Amino acid sequence: MSVVTERLRFGVVGCGAFSTVYQLPALSRAAAGQLVAVVDTDRAWATKVATRFRVPESYSDHRALSGRVDAALVATPNATHADIVCTLLEEGVHVLCEKPLATTRAEVNRMLDASARTGSRLMAGHCLRFSPNLGMLKQLVSADWLGPLTEISGGIGGGYDAGRTDFRRQRRLSGGGVLVDLGIHLIDLAIWLAGEAPLSVRYDGHAADGWEVETDAEVALGFSSGARALLASSFTHPLEPALNVRGQDGWASAPLYRPGELSFFSRRARICERGGVQHIMLPDTTMYDRQIEHFCDAILTGKPFTVRPNEVRAAVDVVERCYSNGQRAEG
Repeated sequence: MSVVTERLRFGVVGCGAFSTVYQLPALSRAAAGQLVAVVDTDRAWATKVATRFRVPESYSDHRALSGRVDAALVATPNATHADIVCTLLEEGVHVLCEKPLATTRAEVNRMLDASARTGSRLMAGHCLRFSPNLGMLKQLVSADWLGPLTEISGGIGGGYDAGRTDFRRQRRLSGGGVLVDLGIHLIDLAIWLAGEAPLSVRYDGHAADGWEVETDAEVALGFSSGARALLASSFTHPLEPALNVRGQDGWASAPLYRPGELSFFSRRARICERGGVQHIMLPDTTMYDRQIEHFCDAILTGKPFTVRPNEVRAAVDVVERCYSNGQRAEG
């Protein structure tokens, strides 16, 4: 293991429940990162968070980070990502931006163009990519142990907890409903595993009373290989949080919130010939720690990010096609 000789000065923009429960603790543990500032539009709350995590500086405006940090984690309401990220990139700050990177293709392109122009690097925070079991699942698919893929299926969601800001009910801040907020995880994983953007998209969404955006969504994707993906997300009821993959020669299943578990069967694997279905237990490291570690390593060494721009564009394109066509089929 290489020894870290540099540490990136980090700022966090957005101190909501997600960043305070998951990302700030991960950054506090990061060997290659030093948490030096937090930002929230509620300055009093930012000060409380800074005190809790022993962060020396707190601000109410992300522009205050200029010259003070090398990198920033942006975890603000979805529709605000593009403007905040582009400002930081222009100031020479590398950015890890929570999913969705943006809510439209035009905004994604604006952000990626700003990164290319300034040389400040930008990665979308698709945290499930860094879950140990989903990483192993990707290896199984890439090594062709399951044969040509035929179907990817998955679910994510449960009863909605409003949290401190409750921005998700408002289209102006959320940019969409459960599809862009949770479903984007499954869309990203399906594109990653399939290795291509889908050719066809079918969508059905429903909004519960009191919501400006959809609270339940189902998406069907069709790929040029003949594989399909059936993905469901919900803010109203629990769904089985798992990703399942079938190929012509086997299958695999990974629970989304038990990152150390993976089950699979492959007619191409001798171990399955002898013992049948395999249940693998992997090191139970958090996806957030692994994501921060990867981001810091890529910035310090110049290595490429695991989450590639073409995959981010493809995922947001799926969301925009769904919203543009409502409940109609496309492709």
